[in-house]
Amino acid sequence: MPEAPLNPRPISSLEVLLNDLKVGTLVRTPGDFNAFSFEESYRATGGFPVLSLSFRAATGGLRKDPKPVARALPAFFANLLPEDKLREAMEKHHAGSVRAGNDFDLLVALGSDLPGAVRVVPSEGTVARVDDPSPLKSRARFSLAGVQMKLSVIKNTGKSGGLTLPLGDEQGSYIAKFPLTSFPGVSENEYANLALAEAIGMDVPERELVEQSEFEGIPEEFKTLSDGKVLLVKRFDRGTGGERIHIEDFAQVFGIYPSRKYEGAAYHDIAAALGIAVSSAASIEFVRRLALAAITGNGDIHLKNWSLIYPGAGDKPALAPIYDVLSTIPYIPADAMALSLAGERSFKAMDAQRWKVFANRARLPEAAVLKAVVDTVERVNELWWSLPEREVVPAKVLERIDDHVKLMIPILSTCAD
Repeated sequence: MPEAPLNPRPISSLEVLLNDLKVGTLVRTPGDFNAFSFEESYRATGGFPVLSLSFRAATGGLRKDPKPVARALPAFFANLLPEDKLREAMEKHHAGSVRAGNDFDLLVALGSDLPGAVRVVPSEGTVARVDDPSPLKSRARFSLAGVQMKLSVIKNTGKSGGLTLPLGDEQGSYIAKFPLTSFPGVSENEYANLALAEAIGMDVPERELVEQSEFEGIPEEFKTLSDGKVLLVKRFDRGTGGERIHIEDFAQVFGIYPSRKYEGAAYHDIAAALGIAVSSAASIEFVRRLALAAITGNGDIHLKNWSLIYPGAGDKPALAPIYDVLSTIPYIPADAMALSLAGERSFKAMDAQRWKVFANRARLPEAAVLKAVVDTVERVNELWWSLPEREVVPAKVLERIDDHVKLMIPILSTCAD
């Protein structure tokens, strides 16, 4: 007698893990409400290792479980998912089990390879909804936040080399950021800006430029029509042996949804949070990175482009390496800072008075803030003009970056007066 075909029900309960430690449960209730609750054994630890600062009470320990959210995931989990083109590609890739625009469905599909050390797996006794007639087919299950088409990839070390997409439960250790038709030379632009950040002493992940021809077996929905090189960046949330290292971006720290990443907080809020959660030195390093963004014309350092990293036991955060560093001015001449700096976003407004107001709001010593800005400007002016990586940037893009740097040097240098 033939076996009856399986008719699995949609998953309604997910276990949330930090590496292999169960920290809570995410449940989809009737009416499409999503609720997250902490495991009592995890709550008894005081909330260590840390899942997110947004869940921690000012007096220590964990807050109460967040309220259920209608038709959306709680903000921390929503920020784990891809956006825009990458999200569309992932939904198409998992069309048999993911409904368009449904966060819970997408989290189920991608839960094995999320940013940081978070994993989300179906609770015991539940099975995946299978509308796809070929459920055994391995699919890409990684998630990367952001709107640019980027893939988590594996670098093959054998004779043939090449780069491939992790399938099933595999993990990628590199992020491949593909070129954009609307932003010519964007890979080279970011490559040179990362090199500049490293040259002036910032913590920068390994990176290289590669040809699109080096990628093998990329599903059609992830392919880009844009010509040009791909920027390959080593993932700092993965260790040398592939182990997960926990991270969270500042939209997660503040409990803000991705749609509000340009308006949910100001730069002084990040600096103040770093001073409390990490150290005053981390806050000053943040100032240096802000000054770099201002002088190079990076108008896209929103809340999701700053992160905390939790090394070792995961109990204490540090400022994560700098990432998503590029000049947006060549493509958007009227661009400005992504968030407010002391009430202003215009690059031209970033004079000494603005940084003094910022220092006051961030509860940082004014002299230390001004010195960090001046030191960064001096280092950039010393090293940018002879940086070897400039040579890969298209001439028109480089010219616009150079013009902005020349414009900003005297404005930022008022901090030395």
